[in-house]
Amino acid sequence: MLITKRVLISIVFVAFLSTFIIENVAADDFVPRLDNFGISITLIIATIAMIIAFFTLGGIKYVTPENVLNTEVRKNLYEYIDNYPGSHLREIARELDLKPSNAAWHLRKLEQTNLVRSRNIGGKKVYYLVEGGAEARKEAIAEAILRNKNARIIMKYLVNHPGKHLLEIANALELNHHTVKWHIKKMYLAELIDGDTSNSAYPVYYPTDIGIEVSNNFSDYLKKPGRAA
Repeated sequence: MLITKRVLISIVFVAFLSTFIIENVAADDFVPRLDNFGISITLIIATIAMIIAFFTLGGIKYVTPENVLNTEVRKNLYEYIDNYPGSHLREIARELDLKPSNAAWHLRKLEQTNLVRSRNIGGKKVYYLVEGGAEARKEAIAEAILRNKNARIIMKYLVNHPGKHLLEIANALELNHHTVKWHIKKMYLAELIDGDTSNSAYPVYYPTDIGIEVSNNFSDYLKKPGRAA
């Protein structure tokens, strides 16, 4: 529901007028003694005026799939998520110069009209388009995972050095092996990497096609001005 400035002014005016009449109804110098019937008529007229103001001045606007993208803000949000699936709220708000609360409100409208969906990953709600189906969801999850610096480093290492096991990755990147294991597990579930577990003591990992694609796309994204690696 969207209330315009004109509607707000109309409501305030009607409320003020009604209050003024009621408070002064007994004053002989204001009206020649309105009775209770007169007061009721006045209140009915005020209520009707308020209802007319809402429906004739565009005070109520229901958001539908047909009109949800009619506003520039929601159109920009939709296009941003299309270009960068898996983005989280604060990132979206920052990139589009919006307050997080304002961005969240418009994103809810996009979700309610089934144009955008969200999912909690790593404690953050990330967004992706419904239009892309399962592939869009998979890409969004992948990009959300690679927003972590350590995950990106591990992914880049595997792209350049496929077939490495966990300890090799940890030693090469000077990361704690528990940290590497945690990220490897997330990337494996997101199908960013695959593993050869024939040697169960030292399973080795390879980047998948989607892993390489998302990694390259994300690297290009980070090269844009104003985005830190």
